[in-house]
Amino acid sequence: MNPTKGGWLILLTLLIGMLLMVVHFPETWPNWLGWLRPNWLLLILFFWVIELPHRIGLIAIWLLGFLVDGLLAAPLGTNGIILAGVTYVAWRFFERLRMYSVLQQCGVIFLLVAAAEAIRVFVIGISSARQWGITLFTVPLMSMLMWPFVYLILIRLRTGMRVE
Repeated sequence: MNPTKGGWLILLTLLIGMLLMVVHFPETWPNWLGWLRPNWLLLILFFWVIELPHRIGLIAIWLLGFLVDGLLAAPLGTNGIILAGVTYVAWRFFERLRMYSVLQQCGVIFLLVAAAEAIRVFVIGISSARQWGITLFTVPLMSMLMWPFVYLILIRLRTGMRVE
């Protein structure tokens, strides 16, 4: 990611997505609100890949996934393969995905996040004795519902900062 022509904005938004993944709700809030967290990093990554596919590289995303593994204490490589897979799918179909309406993109987001969560649950199930929970269903749903807002914010940032 080249810092010229807005590369710093791409990096900053990805770092904000990583930060939103590890921030927890206050202890005074009900525990079930933790189930309503979208996959922020995946949403931000999906936006940048379909808008500027030439600015995002697979190796950079793979390394970003290793950083996320360290932040979330996940088995090494889990988030790397998930983020690289989403990046590849978005690269492969970015022209088509750009032409979809935001509501159609919500459906694509739902499928991608559901596949990512299924992979995450499978890997964590193999590496530890934890059972899968309701987050397998709530994370894709919340990501789908948050996509129009994330898209609106990032498209305004992109046009306002003239990221090319």
